[in-house]
Amino acid sequence: MKILLLITPSEDIVERFRLSLKDEYIILTANSLEQGSDLIRPDQINLIAIDITISESDKIKSWFARHRNIQDIMWLGIVSSDISEEDLGKYSSIFHEIICTPISRNRLKIAIKNIQERLDTLSENKHLKLLSIAYTEKERDTESVIRLSPGPLEKAVPLFRTFTASLDLDKLIDLFLDAVTDVVGVSRISFLLYNKEDDVYRVKASRGIHPDISSRIYLTPDSGMILWLSTRGRILRRDKVEGDVVSKGILIRAFREMEVLQSVVGIPIMYEGKLLCILNLDRKITSEPYSSMELEKLFILSNYFGKAIQDIYKYNIICNQKEYTQKILERMGTGVITVNEKEEIIIFNPKAEEILKEKAADIKGRPVEVLPEPITRLIRETIRDKKAYNKHEVISEEDNLYVEVDTYGLYDISGLLIGGVILLEDISAREELSREKKKGENLQLLNELVGRMAHELRNPLVAVRTFTQLMKDRYSDPEFQDFFFSTVTGEVEKLNSLIEKLIAFAHPIEYKFDIVDLGEVLDNSLESILRAVKTSNIQLIKNYTPGIFKIRADNKQIYKAFSYILQNSFNAMQSGGTLTMNVESVLKDATIKISVKDTGRGIPPEDLKKVFDPFYTTPEKGIGLGLPLSQKIIEEHGGKVSVSSVFNHGTTLTILLPIAAQTEEEV
Repeated sequence: MKILLLITPSEDIVERFRLSLKDEYIILTANSLEQGSDLIRPDQINLIAIDITISESDKIKSWFARHRNIQDIMWLGIVSSDISEEDLGKYSSIFHEIICTPISRNRLKIAIKNIQERLDTLSENKHLKLLSIAYTEKERDTESVIRLSPGPLEKAVPLFRTFTASLDLDKLIDLFLDAVTDVVGVSRISFLLYNKEDDVYRVKASRGIHPDISSRIYLTPDSGMILWLSTRGRILRRDKVEGDVVSKGILIRAFREMEVLQSVVGIPIMYEGKLLCILNLDRKITSEPYSSMELEKLFILSNYFGKAIQDIYKYNIICNQKEYTQKILERMGTGVITVNEKEEIIIFNPKAEEILKEKAADIKGRPVEVLPEPITRLIRETIRDKKAYNKHEVISEEDNLYVEVDTYGLYDISGLLIGGVILLEDISAREELSREKKKGENLQLLNELVGRMAHELRNPLVAVRTFTQLMKDRYSDPEFQDFFFSTVTGEVEKLNSLIEKLIAFAHPIEYKFDIVDLGEVLDNSLESILRAVKTSNIQLIKNYTPGIFKIRADNKQIYKAFSYILQNSFNAMQSGGTLTMNVESVLKDATIKISVKDTGRGIPPEDLKKVFDPFYTTPEKGIGLGLPLSQKIIEEHGGKVSVSSVFNHGTTLTILLPIAAQTEEEV
């Protein structure tokens, strides 16, 4: 991808450039000319666009003069539509092309195309000049210069076009050597290329050298020729030695290596200060010497060629990375889908095909609407609202979809959102296992419930059956009649209470809400428990007064809830103890806090979290539906209930309920 430097204070211009060129350019932005100078990298920037409103015309010209010597950069001026003819002429002499605001996509692309065509023409002319050696007075005086014929020059033109178009390294090297051989008229030529894996320079291609020789030749980084060319960065000639006493040893080694390579000229091809490859030339077929101008042109041509080689390397790296990424995507156990900013699907890996039961060929390039609705919604929220999801479960029986989803946005170097990614983890097996586990747990709970229900029902039924069996013989006994009536009635009442609790717990309760006095509810609940309790050595401490606290509740159901809680506390103190009831308002939360504290045996730490389990049972409370039912009623009144306990010291139940009206304490 090419890089564009846009220098403008206008956010609108920046946005228009990004929308128009997002598929072709990486856009760097600068708010001032000084900031633009900091971002200029000659080997990286392909196009510089300057908004002339950023500064005065003289400052722009001065800034441009400092940077206009950078080669291969296109210059685009951005002017307002009301610019005068005189000013337009000034800026036209600076920039390759001018574009007026407001900027449209088509006009911008046409302007860039015009600049590119102009540069291509200038480049072609420049290269032609490089290969055509004109006579100068200095050359006539210093050395004999051989003119290159027009025929070979014509072969050099497509060569330069190939430099920027070809991605086949072997083909490019062959074309290069053929062109140099034809243009220069050399008898033997070789091309050494650095091999990173072996850390040596090997003959990549040659002309006129026996293959047995060229295939065995290589130079190490400490060889004379490599050391001299790397440090000097200049052409090495055996016929014109330039070197001081210190470097003569290196030169002697370099000349021996050149003899083996059958060359008299070594041209270094550098890239970013490193020796990339070497072009070796033997004498011309005509035996005429190389002129300095001729070798200079070859040096420039060779280094253009070196840049083309480096571009091929970069392209191959990108291709390898793409192939590597593709292999990773193909082998990933996670479904990967990427979409662009237009919400079109770009990547759809095999795992995504498997999970969503769609083919990538049918999905790629299409809008996200083709995906299941839950997936479409998530990726749209990621792109439109920049909302990311992490381990989000999507379960849709209608779409037969059981996946865990992660989403995140994709941003370019400037921070602009350019798409989104969605990762899919198939959890259908886990969901099926969870359902099976839940079915097993439900069956186990049902078996446990049936067993405990049978036990709870059997006790009163045994008493009823025993008395009914004795009734025939002792029916006329007044004492038996009284005992029968009281016992059987009590056992039946137990059965009725148990059944009522089961029905209330298993089915929705119908509430009739009204404003009720919390103090009266507590007193009534306490009174009903005291009538039934058999223990008389329990001390009561009531820290509340009826008529103060009001709640919105179903009087009958909230009465039951507190009755079950109090019954639980009394059951825990069958040997006696103290029951403390506190009521206070929590103004910041607009709630009433009720605490019921007993001094019973407490609850073991391992059982504390089970107290609201309907199947948690103790010898004192049996099947234990009271507390779970209390919790259900209180929560359906908008409240909360919690428990704390210290084993062998007692238990405290805390209830929070919303305040229905202002209390006397608050007035």
